[in-house]
Amino acid sequence: MTYGLVSATAVLLYGGTVSLLALTATFARRATLRRDARASLAVLVRAGRPEGASEGAEADGP
Repeated sequence: MTYGLVSATAVLLYGGTVSLLALTATFARRATLRRDARASLAVLVRAGRPEGASEGAEADGP
């Protein structure tokens, strides 16, 4: 029960952080704030990708 609760909390926190950064990267008035949000978002999103995976790897077939 507690592991599920901790996992659910972590997922919600991660999703909220990514969503907030995506909105900031898109709609912030200052260019420096948008740039910083994009850099932070890139770190969070690429952290879950395997080491050798590229962006177009899913679209290529066997």
